Amino acid sequence: MRPLRLSTIALFALLFGAPAVSAQSAHDGASDPDDGLIRIALQAGHWRSIEAPDELARIRSNGTRGGGKEEWEVTLDIAERAAELLRARGYEVEILPATVPPGYRADLFIAIHADGFHSPSASGFSVAPPRRDATGRAAAFAEVLAGSYREATELRHRVATRRMQGYYAFNSRRYHHALDPSTVGVIIETGFLTSPLDREILLNAPDRSARGIANAVERFLPIPAVGANDSP
Repeated sequence: MRPLRLSTIALFALLFGAPAVSAQSAHDGASDPDDGLIRIALQAGHWRSIEAPDELARIRSNGTRGGGKEEWEVTLDIAERAAELLRARGYEVEILPATVPPGYRADLFIAIHADGFHSPSASGFSVAPPRRDATGRAAAFAEVLAGSYREATELRHRVATRRMQGYYAFNSRRYHHALDPSTVGVIIETGFLTSPLDREILLNAPDRSARGIANAVERFLPIPAVGANDSP
């Protein structure tokens, strides 16, 4: 597997319009202890999936839809709202498309998706950490995120599937375009676009979904108060 050069990463960021974090800081490391920043990556599920590389060809057109919206439109909206909240609280945030840059690193990575089903009665959200988690922290964050999201949206919490735990962005053993194993990553299915009940949140009150995500980040990785580590 040949290393990705910085110029390629920069081109990727330019093409996909990723905001906030520079290509070098996003790829080469999570928080730099010298800059004191906590870096959060929010992936808008299925956004620009048509541009996925050949190794991820299966994701190019497999999103769901409902209420007149495609999944990527909903997930991007939630990601942008959550990013705005987090930036206001002092976090460094990058919004990623469906394709993750090779070896991507951040302090937290949250893949934001929406579910679909043939029956409109299917409802609720689910959160999952990777099946293999080298950090040992993803399950704890998934629990915090589930509690925060349920609190903000009042949607039913569903059990996560094995497919979610095997999400491609978590699998650096198989895919070149995947997270660095040192990144704490989770995936959230924010609700069912095929459910009229869930669409009341996802389409009509997306700020509640965004707040649930942002609050979870703040609870799990709070930004230290200014002067908290200063000697008396």
